[in-house]
Amino acid sequence: MRKKSIALCLMLITTLAFSTVHNVQIVGNTFVPSSLSIEAGDTVIFQNSGGFHNVKADNGSFRCSDACEIIPNDGAGAPISSWTSLSLTFNSVGDFNYYCEIHGGVGGSGMSGIIQVVAPSNVAADILVRNFSFAPASVNVNLGDVVRFRLDQGTHNVRADDDSFECSEGCLGTGKNLTSEVSSNPWDVYVIMENLGAVPYYCEAHGNVGGVGMSGVINVNPPDLIFANGFENPNIGQ
Repeated sequence: MRKKSIALCLMLITTLAFSTVHNVQIVGNTFVPSSLSIEAGDTVIFQNSGGFHNVKADNGSFRCSDACEIIPNDGAGAPISSWTSLSLTFNSVGDFNYYCEIHGGVGGSGMSGIIQVVAPSNVAADILVRNFSFAPASVNVNLGDVVRFRLDQGTHNVRADDDSFECSEGCLGTGKNLTSEVSSNPWDVYVIMENLGAVPYYCEAHGNVGGVGMSGVINVNPPDLIFANGFENPNIGQ
């Protein structure tokens, strides 16, 4: 029974949804839907049914088509071309207005849209980044939970030892390309915990891999499972 219990737990863990995916279709010269509300950590997939378009944020935080700029407004990647699919993940709360550079403009004119990002419902830990420390530096969360990092004072960022996340004003590799380098600008990001075990992290300016200097650890545990596949499992916790 214990082996069966473990197997059921693992099956349920592997089917946990970490990030909700939303779709925006590009039909003709229109984004459908043009207004979308999501939670921080969610992913938006733009699907282009045909035509030469791109997607650019009014504030310059992303400019993408089949690729995204490496840094804001660098002109690299993001060609205005015929492409099929683009994935963007949003790790910060706010309203992100966007448009096609050929068929729209800043301020909601022409081919444009808005993504409204609200705080996620499953925030398990809130870590303040202040002076030269993380507070609290060590937290325990469950798999699939969200950890919030907020800059309170100083010039810092946060980076996992295993490079699973690197964030300040934005998070590296998520499509929203505000800088992930150390920053004194106010930043507030949400990171979904997608792997079990200890996840050490540090500030790239004031710490190092291995818990040296300004650093901390997120302990990611299996969720508290009471039911597996719809049936109560009496062996859980034994």
